Amino acid sequence: MKFDIEYWIEQLNENIPIRYFKRNVPQYRFVTYINHSIILFKGNHYDATFMFIKRTYDFLEENKKESISSEYLKSVHGYLKELYEHLTKNNLIKEELISKYDEKLKLTMAIHNGG
Repeated sequence: MKFDIEYWIEQLNENIPIRYFKRNVPQYRFVTYINHSIILFKGNHYDATFMFIKRTYDFLEENKKESISSEYLKSVHGYLKELYEHLTKNNLIKEELISKYDEKLKLTMAIHNGG
């Protein structure tokens, strides 16, 4: 399966609440992490992309009380899961990043993806 970033950009844009682009809402940082991951991926900066996957899940862990639209969150989880799988299965991330963050990231992803 090939990772289709254009598909995910479309999906994420269809489901994002416009209010998340206001800097005074907590979800702004979350959306910024997603957007950074897209541009870094498109620029072939895979290690940095991996770090923004991690930051996105760190945000969810640290801000459990913040409400994120269920439709947008569903799209985000699908995007991040496929992006993560693409990066790791194609060996696009430095081994030291994988060894430092991968186990915790996989656990956090499993918790937020329902299993």
